[in-house]
Amino acid sequence: MLISIWGIEREKLLLFISSVLTVIGVAFFAQWSILSNITAGIIVFFSFPFKIGDRIKFVDKEFPVEGEIISIKSFYTLVRNSEGEEVLLPNNLLLQKGIIILSSN
Repeated sequence: MLISIWGIEREKLLLFISSVLTVIGVAFFAQWSILSNITAGIIVFFSFPFKIGDRIKFVDKEFPVEGEIISIKSFYTLVRNSEGEEVLLPNNLLLQKGIIILSSN
């Protein structure tokens, strides 16, 4: 009934269904990444592995960051490096990658 109302031909039904499932899959992946950042933010906030004012080194081959923690938010942590640049690090990466605490405040 809905197929005839929407004007979808029977031959194109499989294409329509696969397109809808693809959009739903992308939406679930986007939600998963947002939820993982929020969950990681809660863990970082309550477990206190580091705090605002600490100098840390984010260990990553492609993008190492060393600086002072300025702010800890629900999605990201803000770090100011020695050049004065402010770098946003997603909280889920802070739990997955290595963090070296250089000095604690």
